[in-house]
Amino acid sequence: MLSEADRDAAHRFLSKLSSDGTRDELGFSPIHFAFADRFFPGTSVQHQQLRYVFFVAWSYQELLAESSGGRFDRDRLFEIERRYSLRLMKTVRQLQNSGISGWMKYQAGERPVVRASTIYWTALRSWKIVSPVVGIGDAPTESQLQAAWPRLVARDDSDALKASLIDPFEDIPRAPDDWPRKSGHLDFELRGVEAEYIRRKWWQAGPGGTRPLLSRLAEAGAAPSSLWSRQVWDVASPEERKLLALARRAASIACIARAAYAALVEAKRNVDLKIDEQLHSDALPELIAEHRDAALETDLDALRAATRMDKYLTSFVQDVLEWIRSNGALDGISRVLETRERDLKGERAYLINAKRRADWRKGVATPLDYRWPVVQEMIIRLGAAK
Repeated sequence: MLSEADRDAAHRFLSKLSSDGTRDELGFSPIHFAFADRFFPGTSVQHQQLRYVFFVAWSYQELLAESSGGRFDRDRLFEIERRYSLRLMKTVRQLQNSGISGWMKYQAGERPVVRASTIYWTALRSWKIVSPVVGIGDAPTESQLQAAWPRLVARDDSDALKASLIDPFEDIPRAPDDWPRKSGHLDFELRGVEAEYIRRKWWQAGPGGTRPLLSRLAEAGAAPSSLWSRQVWDVASPEERKLLALARRAASIACIARAAYAALVEAKRNVDLKIDEQLHSDALPELIAEHRDAALETDLDALRAATRMDKYLTSFVQDVLEWIRSNGALDGISRVLETRERDLKGERAYLINAKRRADWRKGVATPLDYRWPVVQEMIIRLGAAK
């Protein structure tokens, strides 16, 4: 059984999967998702180390080799994940920001609330690392694979003792010889054969087996600091360039809306606590000046078509654009932002809940990043493979 704290942690994890890693009080995640999945399919804001896709697959292969055709053994999967995680923890110099999933729980002798295999299964499916299995037409979810586990051991009717395994990861590079060991060096550095395997999988990871921007960037070794750099633009296809331009404008809209929202929460919090913080109110004019032109260049019809955002988000974006165009005061957008947050979060909305505002802290607003920091690190890892 999970404690209340663990359930909350799991909820936070699931919430983060639907945003760019920033609290999404205003519901921009459909825009983030649409462009991020189009450019970088299979990625997630939770992905910190690319080699985890191999660790997860090797764990399942190990379980399958041990299987007698019975039900999936979740406890055994937990133990394998604990084993390789402890090995990783002994390898890194510093656990904080090491990218080791669940290290704080393992250090305390507990099980992580959300396991690495769950976090990285998106990649395994989208990149077709896991193959379809009996009874499932497409690459299975983790729960589907576990439910189908008994069918992965095929028995010869003439001899019940003879069995063959249906390996859903059959074309993956083999695990290191010392993979089953409880100790010894294990790291996140991709081997050459592993990097080439990922490149090959990325080549057809786009919609309908097409080649996504993710693959083009990896092939070019392009990992600049900004998604909007000339280096990315030169690698992109003509269609991707149109979408990149649209995505950049949408990112600017989100930045201004978030900045205005933060300034409003800050102002209300100042009144609540009788303080005078100005971080967000000071940042707002500069962010508007930086992103105004790009935001106002947005073709709303094209954005709606590209992201399939619903009528409520469309209306909200339209209201934000009208406010930006009018050069209005902060009060002019306050009701729109308050209504939007309340519709999404109910009584938990910061703009209407003084109790929640007391503990509110937030950095200065930033544009949507469409998972670029995650993708940038992946490409760097591929380029460093030996």
